[in-house]
Amino acid sequence: MTVAGRQGRLGVVFIHGFNSSAEMWDPLLSRMRPDEALRDVTALPFSYDTRLWQPSPLRQIPSFDTVADSLKEFLVTEAERFDHLMLVCHSQGGLVAQRSLTRMLVEGRGKDMARILRVVLLACPNNGSQLGMTLRRAVLPRNKQEQQLRPLDQQITDTQRTVLRDLVNAREVTERTCPIPFSVYAGETDNVVTPASALGAFPDASVLPGDHSGIVRTERCFATLRRLMLSALGSGPATGQDPASADPAAPAVQGPAPTALLTAPEPVEAGPGLAQAAPEPGQAIPKSPPVSLPSTVDIVRVAERVPDMDDPDFRRQVVALVRRSLAPRAGFSAGYRAHPRDHLLEIVERCQTHALPGVALAAFRDTVVALRPDDAATAELRAMIRDPE
Repeated sequence: MTVAGRQGRLGVVFIHGFNSSAEMWDPLLSRMRPDEALRDVTALPFSYDTRLWQPSPLRQIPSFDTVADSLKEFLVTEAERFDHLMLVCHSQGGLVAQRSLTRMLVEGRGKDMARILRVVLLACPNNGSQLGMTLRRAVLPRNKQEQQLRPLDQQITDTQRTVLRDLVNAREVTERTCPIPFSVYAGETDNVVTPASALGAFPDASVLPGDHSGIVRTERCFATLRRLMLSALGSGPATGQDPASADPAAPAVQGPAPTALLTAPEPVEAGPGLAQAAPEPGQAIPKSPPVSLPSTVDIVRVAERVPDMDDPDFRRQVVALVRRSLAPRAGFSAGYRAHPRDHLLEIVERCQTHALPGVALAAFRDTVVALRPDDAATAELRAMIRDPE
């Protein structure tokens, strides 16, 4: 992970929640720093004033709109040097991010938002927080932020409607729309923001372990954010590549997509990298000799241009054929992901972490070559992934 102040390929803006601060992200950032796969990620913690009450008569607790405008300026100044951004928000921070993005749309800045590749909401009260609401009203009657944490707040409801219509479900970049995927997660044991409120009406929604504050410190949360960051990195040019020479857009899908997973196709013919003898039952699985393997992001960047790779049935067929090729060598599995790039990242990462990573990557390559032999992206994939030595 690059340090703040240096330009990386992806800037990740971390937005904290109610009565919190940017320091809440420190445990997560400490895990990101030594991760070599995230070397092109720069963390950009965003801070704003939030507290239970303001004792000074000369100051006030800012409203959501004020904080949203502050975030908007943060994206223009501190994050200006990044062509690709991702927003990671906890609790109230997710409401602030949504308000900021919708205000940008109102200003006709949809095209400026195209560099935001994903928004992640962790335990965000999309439908409000019920916990201690009566006490909160009595103790914090003038807290503008607390007021909008209440269920059925009209401004929050209107903001979410705009987010779903003009961001999540948008189809093109215009002055008033910009397709941005939202990944939304609830805390498994969170009683501050219940799963029903956190998940809201977002289509890409799931649950992570932890309570309201602990969700950001769990192993699965880090693994999830890491996967999403790698996915965002795969959207931009390769490391060291001039953006002007980045790969062209993926070609149009050619021919019908396969509808069956593995019933008709014959097993993929094993290439030289798959010709090793299978270990005897009970014998330890040999490790591949050290070999320089291409990065997961670089492989995905090429593989996602293969025709039909955006079709879920085609990707399932790839997984099934790789599994068949590797069955004598400890097998293979890769969980399904709805987003094509996320699914490809899952598949390739499973190859990279296989007991025989070189063999697994060769099986992935040979499967794609067998299914789409004549495509330019397939030829590039063949040249990129070498046979294990």
